[in-house]
Amino acid sequence: MESIVAALARRAAGTTVRVSVVTLSGREGRVGAALRPFLDDYRIVRPARGVGLLFPLAVARAVRATRPDVAHVHSGCWLKGAWGARLAGVPRVVFTEHGREHHDPPLARWIDRRAAGLTDAVVTVSDRLAAYVRDRLGVPESRVYTIENGVDTERFSPGEPAAPESLRVALALPPGALVVGSVGRLEAVKAYHRLIEAVGLMRADGRLARPVVLVIAGEGRLRSDLVAAAARLGLEDAVRLPGWIDDPPAIYRLFDVFALASDSEGLSMSLLEAMACGIVPVVTHVGSNREVVGDALVRQVVPPGDARALADRLTATLADDAGRREQSRLARERAVRRYSLARMASAYARVYRGLPPAGA
Repeated sequence: MESIVAALARRAAGTTVRVSVVTLSGREGRVGAALRPFLDDYRIVRPARGVGLLFPLAVARAVRATRPDVAHVHSGCWLKGAWGARLAGVPRVVFTEHGREHHDPPLARWIDRRAAGLTDAVVTVSDRLAAYVRDRLGVPESRVYTIENGVDTERFSPGEPAAPESLRVALALPPGALVVGSVGRLEAVKAYHRLIEAVGLMRADGRLARPVVLVIAGEGRLRSDLVAAAARLGLEDAVRLPGWIDDPPAIYRLFDVFALASDSEGLSMSLLEAMACGIVPVVTHVGSNREVVGDALVRQVVPPGDARALADRLTATLADDAGRREQSRLARERAVRRYSLARMASAYARVYRGLPPAGA
């Protein structure tokens, strides 16, 4: 979600479109710090609990100060953002639903319905989510649009060299090692413990002649749990957790295969970025993963919650160098053709103006 906001802001820089950001997290964060030079205004708010939801005056004040023609609200603060924008007198409110990690209880759905009533257009990142907001939240079909996430396919590209040698040295990768990689939040929904288990199974199988190393880039609450999980399986020497990466394309180019073991996804930005870099994916059949990889790479989709299936598909992919080169070409081609940043930005520009995305 933060990546999408950042990408749209960077693309607008230097044009007649002015972008301001109001974050309700109460802090700047790494993405916010990097984004400041591209913004007209940047405001940090931490709304009060309870009353902040019912009457978000702090949000309204911050939004009003940016003088927007459109307020674009994102997942996690729909009611606060939309209600705050209306109190600020913003003429048009757009909301994007990026994905749901669980079945929402009745109270959460009631809150979302109130928020929907304050919103002019509801954008979802997949048709599956669009059906949810129509069927479960009662948002009229005329106000629901699907705009799939997009990625900068010039920045995220195969590149030469594949990855700087300094990165391999920093991660202490053994010579000739095959790298299974992932990028994301170290949170339960990403199921990284299952990915670690899969690498353990791959090592036990012994079907690959070269050593396998798992690299999971990102920050989150479960870092210590994942370190402990690797230790329990005797994989301390096979798992790397480098944390935040300032140069994401470089880390993707390090991977021989990209793995997404998630229990739930909307439309994964890390999957799009990896494919744009020509990295072959292995993903679970959740959210939009199957749709993203497409028919040509359907063999790379495995059932969620199945470490054995994940291990088998990773092994088969890494064992077939010629097949992986062809899959790499197909992954890059699909990312460029269907998931470009230019396409996504153009679609949002139409919605901001009160028009449906092209083809809707």
